[in-house]
Amino acid sequence: MPLVAAILIGLACFVATLAFRPRHSVADRLNMVGAADDSVRPDAFHRVLLPGAQALSGVARLLVPSDVARRLSRTIEQAGQPVTLGTFLVIVVVSSGGLALWMGMGALRSGMAPGSAMLLSVMSGGVGLAGPLIWLRGRAARRRLAVERALPDFLDLVVVSVEAGLGFEGAVARIAERAEGPLAAEFRRVLADQNLGSTRRAALQSMLQRCPAPGVGSLVAAILQAEQTGMAIGQVLRAQGDRLRVRRRQRAEEAAMKAPLKMLFPLVFFIFPSLFVVVLGPAVLSLMRSFEGT
Repeated sequence: MPLVAAILIGLACFVATLAFRPRHSVADRLNMVGAADDSVRPDAFHRVLLPGAQALSGVARLLVPSDVARRLSRTIEQAGQPVTLGTFLVIVVVSSGGLALWMGMGALRSGMAPGSAMLLSVMSGGVGLAGPLIWLRGRAARRRLAVERALPDFLDLVVVSVEAGLGFEGAVARIAERAEGPLAAEFRRVLADQNLGSTRRAALQSMLQRCPAPGVGSLVAAILQAEQTGMAIGQVLRAQGDRLRVRRRQRAEEAAMKAPLKMLFPLVFFIFPSLFVVVLGPAVLSLMRSFEGT
């Protein structure tokens, strides 16, 4: 059992390292392939470790139901594709199993009853199962918030470009190639889908599935409605930018109103006790000395 736990923990560390190692762009990979010499052999990572991880990913995908895999794939897309579906499933399985075995064996060695050790092992496995899911959903939520914050300014630049004479795709391409962040990446993918033969409607709806932010949904609906009715796209984008800017200000005001309530917990449990010790400590010590003297 210790050997199995050690293998699972090491496998979890390996898969996590594989998932978050820096990725090369397509151009860098092509340059590496072009510059490679026939005498240069691939290292152990590409010969052994990477195929092994891909095999584990395939096995993990076979063990998961199709509807669960579909929902996880959608969440991974909304998070910006930090890992592949197979890699994420391997991380979940290895983290839950390794943590359950480790805590169960530790509980048995410490003299805990078998029933309690089994309960602790099951709870630890649940924690190992929920941890990666919580991280993935948090990353998706932060990405949606970043897109929502960047959308008004991006639309202002697109409106200026459209009113200067560019078309919608040309304006988006000019702004997206100079901008950074998840919103610019999403619009670059929309343009790539259109270049591959997809229609504007299908590309925008795909972007809405990858980034289901409220502002993105209203923007996509307005663009598609303007396309159907023949309205000027510049006026529609300007109206959407004004509305999104008002929503961003309202969201900032709401967050400012919630700040005092969020500060209450650290004030009561951390700041006020330290303040009382500093302010009332000398007085309490002097009173204790006076009572000892009497």
